[in-house]
Amino acid sequence: MSAFVVYAGSGLSTIDAKGRVTIPAELRDTVAESSGENIVCISRHPNLPCLIGYGRAERQKLRADIETQWQAAVQRGGEFDRESAGVVASSIFETAFESSGRFVLQPMLRHFGKLGEKAFFFGATTHFMLWNPDVFMDSAPPAFAHVREELEYWLGEHGRRGK
Repeated sequence: MSAFVVYAGSGLSTIDAKGRVTIPAELRDTVAESSGENIVCISRHPNLPCLIGYGRAERQKLRADIETQWQAAVQRGGEFDRESAGVVASSIFETAFESSGRFVLQPMLRHFGKLGEKAFFFGATTHFMLWNPDVFMDSAPPAFAHVREELEYWLGEHGRRGK
C-alpha cells in the first residue's frame, strides 16, 4: 500500500440500472496502488454536491489526521471533539472493484452524489471526484473551469461513440 499517490486524469462512465460504474484507467491504477488491492473508498464530499473516492492509504491518513489533531489539542490544554472531526471519515464506504474498474455504487451514495446515468470522474491530487455531469456544469466552483473543458471533451466523445 502506497502512502503517497496522486489522483490525476478524468473520464466519463455510464451507470447502469444496477448501479455499476467504471473507474477510468488513469485513476484505477492509483486507487489500486493506494489500497494495495482493488478496493475503492467512496464518500460524500463535505461541501460540494458530488462524491469523492480514494484508496485505503488516504482513508488511513484521515484517521491519523484526526488523532494528530486530538493529541495537539490535549497538549495545548484545549478541547477537541473527535466525533465531529470523524463525521466525514465515518461515512466512507469501501467496495471491491473488478480489474476493469467496474464496481457497484450503493443507491444511497448515488442519491447523495446526485448521480443518474453518468458519472464524471476527475483527479484532485489527494482523491478523485465523481460528479453528475449536469450538476457539475451547473454548480462546479469557478476554479474548476479547466475541468469543465475536460467534461465537455468526454461528453463529446461519449456522444460520438453512441453510449
